[in-house]
Amino acid sequence: MVAVSGSLIWNEGLTISLKGTLSVVVGASEGIGAAIAVGLARAGSKLVLGGRDRDRMAATLDQIRKHGASAHFESVDVRMPEAVSAFGRSVLDAHGAPTILVNSMGGTLIKAMQDVEVAEWDDLHGTHLRGTFLTCQAFARAMGEKGYGKIINLSSLAAFRGNPLRGVYSVAKAGLNHLTSVLATEWGPSGVRVNGIAPGTTRTPRATAQFAREPEREAALVKRSPLGRIATPEDMVGPALFLASPLSDFVTGQTLVVDGGSMMSR
Repeated sequence: MVAVSGSLIWNEGLTISLKGTLSVVVGASEGIGAAIAVGLARAGSKLVLGGRDRDRMAATLDQIRKHGASAHFESVDVRMPEAVSAFGRSVLDAHGAPTILVNSMGGTLIKAMQDVEVAEWDDLHGTHLRGTFLTCQAFARAMGEKGYGKIINLSSLAAFRGNPLRGVYSVAKAGLNHLTSVLATEWGPSGVRVNGIAPGTTRTPRATAQFAREPEREAALVKRSPLGRIATPEDMVGPALFLASPLSDFVTGQTLVVDGGSMMSR
């Protein structure tokens, strides 16, 4: 095994070891967030999972513990600033500053922009954009005092497209991309790297249900992909581990598109 930096190592078997790290993953009850949380656990990181509902997080916690990793659940609703502050204090008091923070906020809205209500706009932006900002803010100071940290924000290919009927979500994710670059600029001097992942359409439970209703949409997306398929949540684990590890220590302010090349074919 060859040391890369700090206590983290790159193994001869071409696997990333995150032993000795603490990862906080917000939004890991299913789909991409759950896959990344399990991937971090398999790489040796200890986990704190944040979310609204412990029951919905139970399956992810079980998978993590099956791999022999430590995992704890903390309740948080990222739409509520006071809840995020309490979440941050609780994690820091119990576990100290995390090495890795992953923000994988869920939820979307399929509706024409002219019909969108203010409450719907506020709810989605409060979750994806403001919620991500608040969780980043809750841990950045402690990470900076430690002199090292990795923040990974889950964006979307929708951030780069003016998708009809998905405008509110697209705008929120576009704002998230810019938030990622701004935070990277401000927090880089303290050793905190901030990057994003923008998945293409991914076979999450929500997407699978949609494809059952609209099989023609699934066929069109597969046809658009140079790799001839739709992403799985597990396709996002490798990019996340790269951004979480010292292999990406000179990468910050970037949003990595992971879409199988479909954006090139639009």
